[in-house]
Amino acid sequence: MSSKKQLLAQFDLLNHWFNNSLEGLSDSETNQRIDQQMNHIKYLAGHLVNAQYGIADLSGAKIQHKWDDIFAGLSKTKALDNFNYPSIEEIKKEWNDMYPIVRERLKTLPDEELDREIPGSSLKGSGIFDGTVGDLWAFLNEHQMYHIGQIGILRRALGKAPMKLF
Repeated sequence: MSSKKQLLAQFDLLNHWFNNSLEGLSDSETNQRIDQQMNHIKYLAGHLVNAQYGIADLSGAKIQHKWDDIFAGLSKTKALDNFNYPSIEEIKKEWNDMYPIVRERLKTLPDEELDREIPGSSLKGSGIFDGTVGDLWAFLNEHQMYHIGQIGILRRALGKAPMKLF
C-alpha cells in the first residue's frame, strides 16, 4: 500500500471515528466537564474541526475557517464554561460538509507534493519527521486520533456505550 493510500485510509477511518465518538451525545452532555482540569467534549470536537482546516489547507481545498478564535490549538484557546459555543450539531455538520471536499483534494495530491519540504516546519526538528507535506498530514492524522480517543474516554465517563469502530 502506498503512503498516500495509507494516509487516505487513516483520514477515512478518522472521519468514522469522529462521528461515532459523538453519536448519542446531547448538546448539554458535550458541555459537561468530568474534571475542571479537562476539556469538555464540545471543545475537543471543535478543536478537531479546527485541525481539519489545517488538513484542508494542506490539500489545497478552499475552506472558510470558522471558529478559529474559540478552537485554535497550541494553547491559543481553552475550553470555557458557560460560553456560547456552536452546538455539537453545528460542529458535526462543519466536519461532515468539509470531509468529502478535503478528501478529494488529498486523493489528487501528487507524490511530489507529499515529498515537498515545508520551509520552517517545526516537525523537522522533532527527530521523527522530515518536515514534508506528507509528514504534516501524518502528524495531523495522529493529532485527530489522539483527541478522538479523549472524546471516547469522556463519553464513557458520561455513562455512554463505547464508540463503534466502524
